[in-house]
Amino acid sequence: MKEETFKVFGSEILGRMFLPDGFSYEKTKALLVSPVHGRAVAIRRGEYDWLSVKGGGWTYGGPQVYHSKKDEELIFGLYPRCSAERESAVSREIEKFSDEFPHVLYYKRICDNAIPEKYAFLSDVTFKNGSLVDPCLIYTQLKSPFRIADLMYLTEKEREHVILESCRYWQISRTDFTRKFTQELAKHVAVLHRHGFINDTLDYGNVTLLSEIVDYEWVTVPGIKHLDGSFGLELSEERREKEILYGAEVCLQLKALLHEEYNLFDIYAQFVHAYAEVNPQFVETSERVRKILKREEFVL
Repeated sequence: MKEETFKVFGSEILGRMFLPDGFSYEKTKALLVSPVHGRAVAIRRGEYDWLSVKGGGWTYGGPQVYHSKKDEELIFGLYPRCSAERESAVSREIEKFSDEFPHVLYYKRICDNAIPEKYAFLSDVTFKNGSLVDPCLIYTQLKSPFRIADLMYLTEKEREHVILESCRYWQISRTDFTRKFTQELAKHVAVLHRHGFINDTLDYGNVTLLSEIVDYEWVTVPGIKHLDGSFGLELSEERREKEILYGAEVCLQLKALLHEEYNLFDIYAQFVHAYAEVNPQFVETSERVRKILKREEFVL
């Protein structure tokens, strides 16, 4: 877990420009969490209070730009303004009914500043469809900077340290950690479902150790267009069932990374029971979920 002065694209000049509001460059140390999030670092604001800064190409020292062959609106290596705007809008909608989710605080456009000549090309980078990328940094408030996928890059000692920090937040014993994580993640998914939200990208790279669901660019939200201009597919029963399964798989991956015994059916059952505390109607009406719980299908 490496801490160093805040930089963007490996540049102190850009780091000073894009340091989060209210921080001193000389006094601020940013945490490089893992190679999984090469465009994100974390800065501690207080106990269980972190800022995740996404969009800086931190790990690789510069903006490596790659276009998606499949999606016109997708680019790798930069964080586009359209994504920053949508992620901010989704966060505002979530804040209307819950304060248990990460808060997108603001974003900054890189090209709003007098950037070094080396990076001047960024103002002209376009998607395949010709529209400007207009790269940004986005600042999100989290309780934990570590995502489940980050655990694979930590030593055993580091893993135990960050897990114990999470246990202290929940005021639980170490042995209860994965069960508590499963319950809390299930409730978060259920809250989103109750308000018509669907997250088809729920995976172990988008959930923190305190079960916070992060990265909202592709979360389907009533009334907010996706980056491709659509409003997302129909909010079907099947999509909700799939997200419950995705959530259970995240919990399984957490147990595997912590070298704990696991059974996907047992995790799924725990997940559904916690989900039903918040959204019982869906569990009661979903035939497929009921069949799984009765071990008529999906027994592992």
